[in-house]
Amino acid sequence: FVVCRTVRDMAAALDVFSGPHPGDPFIIVQPSRPYVDELSRPTGTLRVGVARTYWGAFDLDPEILQAVEKTAALLEEMGHEVREMDPPYEPAEKTKIALGGGTRFANSLDAAARAMGRTINSDTLEPFNLKVYERSRNAPPDSIATQLEDIRKFRFRVGVAIDPFDILMTPTMPMVAPPHGGIYCTTNPNVTPEEYSDAGAADGAAATHGYMGVFNITGHPSVSLPLAQSATGLPIGLQIVGRFGDEATLVRISRDLEEACPWRHRQPSVRAGRS
Repeated sequence: FVVCRTVRDMAAALDVFSGPHPGDPFIIVQPSRPYVDELSRPTGTLRVGVARTYWGAFDLDPEILQAVEKTAALLEEMGHEVREMDPPYEPAEKTKIALGGGTRFANSLDAAARAMGRTINSDTLEPFNLKVYERSRNAPPDSIATQLEDIRKFRFRVGVAIDPFDILMTPTMPMVAPPHGGIYCTTNPNVTPEEYSDAGAADGAAATHGYMGVFNITGHPSVSLPLAQSATGLPIGLQIVGRFGDEATLVRISRDLEEACPWRHRQPSVRAGRS
């Protein structure tokens, strides 16, 4: 969508693309000033919840945990109140929502296939996505209504769990970026939708089902900042999550972290354009 190399890029993009659109069913809290203006305002003291464990069945890679600890210590040095937080949901809840979309997935692919003049089969879909498509086609008639109720309960549970904090700080992924084509990837014909959703996040292929996917469901604003670097020179992202409708705080704390841990000068040893 928008390539943001700096926090200022992010703030400018938010100013351009945020806001209600005619026909929206509701309007969330609107900012009191342009997001670029937030870059010159103080952050204040924040209550920070830190995720030092994986929100699922897997542990963090040592390099990821080290990055979390370092950033948590940095936030404390900045004067913020930092304490560890428990996972705000049960993994089984997230898996149920991820796989409970009813016939919507199949219907959307059917429409795309008709528009493109293609047939949905193993030649046009990766093995994993073909399995999800077939699962979606065979979903019971009331599955969409059931999922909407599951989402409502999930949003409520997560909202209550994170309410004591002004922001959360989590890893973006629980592991250092893995090589392409691991066990839990969409091209593996043997992986099931349940395995991909439950365990895929531990392999990086389905990381959005861990720390990030939860906020796709709840709508809390979040940003991933490349605040650390692995031993092999690859970026390690740390996710900052704000209160619902409070992107302004994310802009300010992201500015603070960028100033303390600038990343623009860093480049991996292996990258596009390097011979």
